[in-house]
Amino acid sequence: MKKKTIQEKGAFRNNLLLSLGILVFFCIAGAVQAAEKPQPPPRFQEVEGSNGSIVRDNNTGLEWHRCAYGESWTGSGCSGTIWEGKWDDAVRITASGGFRLPTIDELKTLAPYDLSIFPGDYYFWSSSPDVGHSNFAWGLHFNDGRVHYYGRKPNYGQVRLVRVGQ
Repeated sequence: MKKKTIQEKGAFRNNLLLSLGILVFFCIAGAVQAAEKPQPPPRFQEVEGSNGSIVRDNNTGLEWHRCAYGESWTGSGCSGTIWEGKWDDAVRITASGGFRLPTIDELKTLAPYDLSIFPGDYYFWSSSPDVGHSNFAWGLHFNDGRVHYYGRKPNYGQVRLVRVGQ
């Protein structure tokens, strides 16, 4: 009897080692296979020659200023004085290279947004008036991603500029 018990313990140990070996093999094979699959590009990529101040959204093809209008990209964040104003003034803001105020549909594509890509949790105007209320316009609040008509056009908001990808 004692001899049989010893053989059973040895068989258990051998089966355990064999099972662990198979498990390790499949883990390594899976990791190699995963590494071979091409990874999709990140959603946002810096536009060449912009020093990181402009990013291209690979989902929409739109190119965005990373910082609010009035600020400059420092390489790790934004600095400067943010423009803040009324909607009637915001719709007239443009920048070289074809940048303009986005429509509400364009702005909505950023929600939910990534703070490392778009610093600042401000309310951003869109160029879209609220058709049902002549004194209201649509915008996006970057602190919580809410899309809504901000209220009266005389209220103050910020601007993030966009252009169709080059």
